[in-house]
Amino acid sequence: MIDKTFEFCAVGLAHVSPHGTFIKVNQKLCDFLGYERHILKNMTFQEITVAEYLNTDLSNLEQLLAGKIDSYAMEKQYLRKDGVAVWGKLTVSLVRDANDNPDFFISVVEDIDDKKRIEGELFQVEALFSKIVNEFSSRTFIWVASPDFKTMHYLNDGYQSIFGRSEYELYAKPLAFIDHVHEDDKAKVIEVFNQRPLNSWELQYRIYDVSGQIRYLHDRGSLIYDSKEQQTLILGAADDITKEKEQQQALEQAVNELAFLSQTDPLTGLINRREIFEQLSKEIERMKRDRHVSTLVYIDLNEFKQINDNYGHQVGDKALQVFSEKMQALLRDTDRMGRIGGDEFVVLLYGTKEKEVERFFARIDELAFVVLAQDNISIPIRYTVGWKEWSDELSSVQEWLDAADHAMYTIKKKPHGNEVVQINKQSYTRPHK
Repeated sequence: MIDKTFEFCAVGLAHVSPHGTFIKVNQKLCDFLGYERHILKNMTFQEITVAEYLNTDLSNLEQLLAGKIDSYAMEKQYLRKDGVAVWGKLTVSLVRDANDNPDFFISVVEDIDDKKRIEGELFQVEALFSKIVNEFSSRTFIWVASPDFKTMHYLNDGYQSIFGRSEYELYAKPLAFIDHVHEDDKAKVIEVFNQRPLNSWELQYRIYDVSGQIRYLHDRGSLIYDSKEQQTLILGAADDITKEKEQQQALEQAVNELAFLSQTDPLTGLINRREIFEQLSKEIERMKRDRHVSTLVYIDLNEFKQINDNYGHQVGDKALQVFSEKMQALLRDTDRMGRIGGDEFVVLLYGTKEKEVERFFARIDELAFVVLAQDNISIPIRYTVGWKEWSDELSSVQEWLDAADHAMYTIKKKPHGNEVVQINKQSYTRPHK
């Protein structure tokens, strides 16, 4: 009867010698460990115990042999014949002979492998939801998938609210959201999700929602590991940051507009005095490096005060605008024109010699600088110019401006000593060489 109880017990049973060899085993234990009975009886428990649990097991046996404890129980992993580690709950007691010497151990081994696997899965779930709680927001698309992206385990409502698409799209194909990524961002998204093994990630990209509108996402991902440090799940969370991006873009636009206004004359749209000095300073530094000389032209409108006095400031402002627009149309992409003050302008002719300056003004021949007043009265806009090619004798922006200004006023104050050039019944004067 005792032998039948031993053999047909619902858990694994064994008699083990004080040295660790198996004396007697039942079929349940053989099935659990995957060994034939005769093979197992020629082995020791040390051989089938996973190394990290062996010291604890031996320590408990020493206490049992010393009489410090009557029995002990522990959870440990056994190595099956096929090399797979399985969990068992071991309970051990000691049988002594008539002389109170250790005779053999009675070992009871309960199969708890499924229990431990479930515990491991629960651990993963706890870790998962801990992350979700920390990262969750009303504008977040959260998902959990297998490492190979073949299975979508969890998907919140964020996908539908952000993309406007059914969640079943991702349950059928976990990476289907990549189909909706903006074409300019798709390559970097594919690169992240094509990594094997997959690493944690964080990136921003644009997507198209179901209506075709562009949305901005801040996407990050984490990896979930089991007790064996094996990657078992992937957690992804993508925040809709469209509003933040729009606010950022609006701010950048406002900053750019302010910068433009700080550099621009509001009436003519030309660069203002501050920006003139900035650009001329840069040009001087460039010329010092490569010796490619530029010319500064100084322009003053003649009798401009009379236009204001006779026809009003509105007509005067219009005259400034007309003159600016027509002069700008003659400039190359590399040239710059600015309003230095009231009715005074400067033009930077990049990399231009003096004879080339003359050719620049020859192009003005075809233009008529006029502004219309009341009753369609045509008022000519006359001007005087002077120019100064950069040379080493100049040391600053102000000196260059002063030199060009001086050339212009010399002509303006002493017209009879200079050549007068006719341009559409308007005149500018230039000094003889």
